[in-house]
Amino acid sequence: MRTLEASHLDRHAVEHLFGVGQRRARQLMTGLPCIQLGNAVAVSRLALIDGLENTAKGDPFQWERSRRARVADSLEAIRKDAAARRILIPAAPDSSDRLIRDVIPGVELARGELRVLFDGAEDLASKLFALSQAMANDWDEFSQLVEN
Repeated sequence: MRTLEASHLDRHAVEHLFGVGQRRARQLMTGLPCIQLGNAVAVSRLALIDGLENTAKGDPFQWERSRRARVADSLEAIRKDAAARRILIPAAPDSSDRLIRDVIPGVELARGELRVLFDGAEDLASKLFALSQAMANDWDEFSQLVEN
């Protein structure tokens, strides 16, 4: 007899169907209408489905589902942050003092245009970092250059 066609499911069927152990299968079956089959107990398949649907609609289940989603999102953000922290971007010693009028080799900035020549990801990141420092240190000069 196939599990999904049966009107009642014993503990072994519940274990197999949900991929759980003996203890969790008994917890799923607790409080539901059962029949005695020899020395085993079987739960009504429809009662089990109704019980699971009611549990899924309940606030504790929804709260746990949201909590797990938040944990998964946090772990993914931490993984991405950890990967980003392993990358070292070479920066010139004078980067923090750089001004817009200081020439950054391979960076051309004009009204409506930014052109960056680079030799790889680290070189690009380094030049963009130097440009961002110059922008932060000399905003007025930067805004005049790109707006005029």
